[in-house]
Amino acid sequence: MRSHEERVAAVKQRVAQIERQKRQRRNRLLALSSVAACLAVIVGVSFAMPGISEKLVAGNYTEYETAASIFGGSAVAGYIIIGLLAFVLGVCVTILCFKLKAFQKKDEETGGGDGRVH
Repeated sequence: MRSHEERVAAVKQRVAQIERQKRQRRNRLLALSSVAACLAVIVGVSFAMPGISEKLVAGNYTEYETAASIFGGSAVAGYIIIGLLAFVLGVCVTILCFKLKAFQKKDEETGGGDGRVH
């Protein structure tokens, strides 16, 4: 049988675990909604870009308004593809930076000392 202190400690541990799970769910929901919002902005701006580029004065650049159409059949599809590729590149660079930071932190904790990534 558990003593009173052991039961209180077990309850506190369970409360901390439930709070941690709630925080993880909240962070996951926030991350997913942020990704969805970013993708919605990218797609929205992609549909607006052909109209915006038509209003621009071409100047010395000929056929400027069809620059994005090399990636798709129309300018809208090209801008969507360019936006998505830029988003994916940003995500990959962010993940790489977090991994490098974690690697440096682990290296410092294990006694690597100089903080350089090998």
